[in-house]
Amino acid sequence: MEETISNEAIEWFSKLHSGDAVPEDFVHFEEWRQLNPSHAEAYADVERFWAWLDTPAKRVFEREDAQSAASAQITALTRKPALSAPRFAGGRTRRRALAGFSLAAAVLMFTCLPGFFHFWNSDYHTGWGERRELVTEDGSRITLNTHSAISVAFSSQQRVIKLSEGEAYFQVAHNSARPFLVVTDYGVTQVTGTAFDVYKQSGQMTVTVSEGKVKVYREGARGQAIELTAGLQTTLNMYGAGPVLHTDARQVSAWKNGLLVFNQQSLASVVTELNRYFPGKIMIADPRIRQRIVSGAFDLAYPQDILSALEKNLELRSLSISRALTMLYQPGF
Repeated sequence: MEETISNEAIEWFSKLHSGDAVPEDFVHFEEWRQLNPSHAEAYADVERFWAWLDTPAKRVFEREDAQSAASAQITALTRKPALSAPRFAGGRTRRRALAGFSLAAAVLMFTCLPGFFHFWNSDYHTGWGERRELVTEDGSRITLNTHSAISVAFSSQQRVIKLSEGEAYFQVAHNSARPFLVVTDYGVTQVTGTAFDVYKQSGQMTVTVSEGKVKVYREGARGQAIELTAGLQTTLNMYGAGPVLHTDARQVSAWKNGLLVFNQQSLASVVTELNRYFPGKIMIADPRIRQRIVSGAFDLAYPQDILSALEKNLELRSLSISRALTMLYQPGF
């Protein structure tokens, strides 16, 4: 009964703050609230919950503003590509939030709006849960992972891809006279012909090599380039490069085959990865479960089933608060 009343309170709060509520809704809500003291108490709990999350919501906005300002300083690529594949519009992001609802609005700002501007300026992009393969004029293949965006600028001297959002796997046609560069806000990956994965995430880029070798360096610091060969991985951020690690490149790029693979990873890192495939955002409601260990291989065609599997195997529960937000928690905490 307590869980039912709590869910009703959440539904009322969402409805009254959605921007679609009519006067009759407020009348019916007041009737429900006065029907039982537990109703009023449950609704007050929901209001306190959102007030508690107001500060994190503001931090999200501030962080996104700072990142947008930094991105504006990146030199834009001027030439556009001639690709064998047609230009595509990609998927639609969900922007319908609960009006005046600070956290839900922040969630959408964090997960949708920054990417939207990247997509608007891109040549090719994918929607939530979508994968696309492109073939460039030189015969190279680019596979875009979910919610990713690239711009292409090929010239007679070099082949440049700007990865502005998400992840892409590159199978580069060899041409020693015309280097192939993948550029992000955090660095450059340069090759003449090989296969590798580049993932731009919050605050850094990760490069994983499947075949051949690549050079990775901060823009303007080519003399300090790190050379990676098959099975090696490194990260770059605004401060420099991280350590070079041995990794299973097949596992990293398993998404190309529709799989998401985790091997002894924390629940926090798993949820971060899952958020790339959900149109809303999953949040861990209690920090005490963030380090729970997860291993498994999951079918990306059914991301909701992955969440269900986590609930079942880790004895967790999820609560959806509008389409923009799902809270993951452990009963009794």
